[in-house]
Amino acid sequence: MLLAREVWIDGNCQQVRLEPSYWDALEEICRREDVAVDDLCADLQRRMVEQSRRLRDRDADRASLANAIRVFTVGYFRQAATESGHDRAGHGRGDPFSRPTITVEGSPLRH
Repeated sequence: MLLAREVWIDGNCQQVRLEPSYWDALEEICRREDVAVDDLCADLQRRMVEQSRRLRDRDADRASLANAIRVFTVGYFRQAATESGHDRAGHGRGDPFSRPTITVEGSPLRH
């Protein structure tokens, strides 16, 4: 399920549709970095435009801010991941759902 929210970028309102877990992650990042969600989204949008200009990407106008947020969010938390953190979370023991992060209809998703 996607959740639509409005973000303000350079004075313009833009609707972004993301899964609730991505909205939660984005809000956590913004709390950690002391930056507003709108400001972070505006920065991501500017970086997408700059990158497409550098690469002379003709399809850049079709680039999705929602996808950029997803990539950024995963990258942010991957950079923060450490071996000790994985160990504390119970990762690497052959059960990636030992501490489920995904819920389905209110209950943890397990295999």
